[in-house]
Amino acid sequence: MTAGVAPAPRRHGQRQHWWWWVLMLVVVVVSVVLSTDSSPRTGYSDQRLFALGSQLKCLQCVGESVAGSQAPLAVQFRDEIRSQMRAGKTDDEILNYFADRYGQDVLLNPPTTGLGAAVWILPVLVVAGALVGLWLTFRRWRSDRTDEHATVDDERRVAEALARRDGEAAGEGGSGA
Repeated sequence: MTAGVAPAPRRHGQRQHWWWWVLMLVVVVVSVVLSTDSSPRTGYSDQRLFALGSQLKCLQCVGESVAGSQAPLAVQFRDEIRSQMRAGKTDDEILNYFADRYGQDVLLNPPTTGLGAAVWILPVLVVAGALVGLWLTFRRWRSDRTDEHATVDDERRVAEALARRDGEAAGEGGSGA
């Protein structure tokens, strides 16, 4: 070691690739999102009936879907859904029927086009922006950091202070016996 200059701390031989963790997180999130929608899109099953009913708001109830409500209007909605399923209508056609008849407010999920698309896209953009902001902040902190090392004068002062302390401790220890 050269006098007055401490060696810089060494990093791991192999750089850590944080972006692999981000990639794995994206894969997991996409997998979870794709696997959650398992409701049937055709047929006459009760599972499809309640999947469609859970996307419609009960107009007589507060905060309940047609699938979870026992109000007379919700029962009528489910009967209408069932009759349209028997007629071979798709999920979108059934939901559009109710939206045309009762207005867009009957849909619990906002539309994915037009202004409604902002409801789906805006949260993702905010989270992505926050992550980029954090990354830039950490990167700036890392580049602004200066590794200051002890000078020869600093090392001499520390050695003198330690010697004084050791001398005082030895003097106190001997007088107590």
